[in-house]
Amino acid sequence: MSWTIILVEPENPGTIGFVARAMNNFSLSDLVLVNPCDMTAMTRARAMHSTKILEKARTVKTFSEAVTGFDEVIATTAKPSTDNNTTRSYLTPRELASARAKGRYALVFGRESRGLTNKELRACDTVVHIECPGYRVMNITHAAAIVFYELFSSKASTRRQSDRMEKKTLVRLFTGAAESSGLRNPENAVKMFRNVVSRAFISGGEAKGIAVVLSRLRK
Repeated sequence: MSWTIILVEPENPGTIGFVARAMNNFSLSDLVLVNPCDMTAMTRARAMHSTKILEKARTVKTFSEAVTGFDEVIATTAKPSTDNNTTRSYLTPRELASARAKGRYALVFGRESRGLTNKELRACDTVVHIECPGYRVMNITHAAAIVFYELFSSKASTRRQSDRMEKKTLVRLFTGAAESSGLRNPENAVKMFRNVVSRAFISGGEAKGIAVVLSRLRK
């Protein structure tokens, strides 16, 4: 299992340093920066003994370039929203940690001022949200530390995680079954199924088994 941390358009040089320091606390080393602000002396000061992560960090221009090539892309958001009356599925950091399996994962954090756009969220496979009893919006660096801690507080499963293509196949097959079933609003059923697939972290073998059933049901 490997984790890549992606910061989308970080606006404060200190944020990059603080996140690098939190990554080092939990043995994370792969950092990708999407169209970031300039790193300064403050960045290095906030990183403390984690400057090697800054030196190895990759910089890309676009969000799509940053999230390409992973088995699972996981977004973080402070404000879970709704889309056409179907709630966007999200996991808590602890649920994410307990559901993980072998694979290449990307964990995406948005801008300090406004987080990730809806378009960016829709491009991700899963959304993680930290429920706060008081002020709802956490500082990105605090949220990152909480998620990092939860990820490494439990042991990983040894099963192979289904990849993005297998999950897309499941959704495609379910869409065909839903549309031919006579449901009044099959698109709502498809959204709910996509949420279930996202939350479940289905293994490769499970994905193939479900795909066989869905394919036969459609026939």
